[in-house]
Amino acid sequence: MDGQMDFRRHYNMDDEGRPVSIASSLEPFSIDDIQKCATCRGSLRNLARYGRLVRRALLDEATKKFIVYLNQSYIPMAQALPTALSELQNSEGTPKTANIARHLFHSKVQVRIEGPPDHQNRLMANHINKYDKQRWRPLLALRDRISTYRNKVKVEEQPYNQVRNMVEGAHRRNQALGQFDFDEDILQTKGHLQATSLLLRLDTALLADFISLSKKAPGSSERILSVNLAENRKQSRTLINEAISSGRVLQQVEGHIFLAQLCALERQSVADPAKAETLLQEGTESIDQAQSLCDSHSQQIRGLAEEVEGTRNMLRGSTYYTPVTSEERAAVLSAMAREFRGTGHWYYCENGHPFTIGECGGAMQLSTCPECGARVGGQHHQTAAGVTRASDLENGLREMRI
Repeated sequence: MDGQMDFRRHYNMDDEGRPVSIASSLEPFSIDDIQKCATCRGSLRNLARYGRLVRRALLDEATKKFIVYLNQSYIPMAQALPTALSELQNSEGTPKTANIARHLFHSKVQVRIEGPPDHQNRLMANHINKYDKQRWRPLLALRDRISTYRNKVKVEEQPYNQVRNMVEGAHRRNQALGQFDFDEDILQTKGHLQATSLLLRLDTALLADFISLSKKAPGSSERILSVNLAENRKQSRTLINEAISSGRVLQQVEGHIFLAQLCALERQSVADPAKAETLLQEGTESIDQAQSLCDSHSQQIRGLAEEVEGTRNMLRGSTYYTPVTSEERAAVLSAMAREFRGTGHWYYCENGHPFTIGECGGAMQLSTCPECGARVGGQHHQTAAGVTRASDLENGLREMRI
């Protein structure tokens, strides 16, 4: 059994075959599978001698399942959001919309939107639902799904982080020294960033719709709509910073776009010229950053160029740009969906981001990592420098019959 578990690779042994010390730290995905007894095919999971090796394999398996969950749960929500926004956009100009605006923002009414986005949405939804409970229902239901997903994919909820918390808790109770260290690159930040981006996009669209209704109301010059989006803009900056630290260009661009859109929306209700000018400068700087990233990372931000230009027009005083998924962005989402169902082989880029090569699985074309822009793929079945085979992830996905 020691031979099956490659025991001597992980432990230093004495002359009688007893482990005396740990030979090397177990790296993530360093154990391909949990072996079975060669005689009876029974599980070795319950043998204390192999407990450390078995727990490592179980932890790796949980991480692989988490990676699959990230994508399988995110893609349907990412595809549903632009559809719901298109339906809301198509309702503009209808008698029902005019009726909502007339009743919601009647003469001399004062409405103040401020605080965290959750509070803002509850406040606006309470106003909207008085006159049309169906207008925002699909978007609010989708927002609940995204929020639930975002909480599940936080770094704190991931397998390796949960184990670290349990180990540190045990050390505190026993007043022991030491800690559970691992390469934090194994923590998956992609799902949390994607969910944050979806929430910001959805919340910004709801704000824009509410502000648009206020402008359609008769005698709108007499009513007061006060908007303070400081918390929303703070979330956008957090998204940008987290995307920079994890090397994800797409979320950097989206964060800059949302920040510029929020500046444009808040600026519409600001009476102080100095504050309005400050918001204009902040929004312009942010959209310039987005444009610069688009110019230098065209492969990673496919389909966002139109949104950058539409947001720039917002800052110039145009109406809110409602992003409808372009054919290019729709194709990207479809490709993501196929990655976890198709054939081929899995690899890691030099920064540890997983990607797949379809068909025969051999590298025949140079490209860039969709997450960080590093060189991926290769030519003549030779992978680019820094690219490594992700056989661990590939085997795990195959065994899960994705």
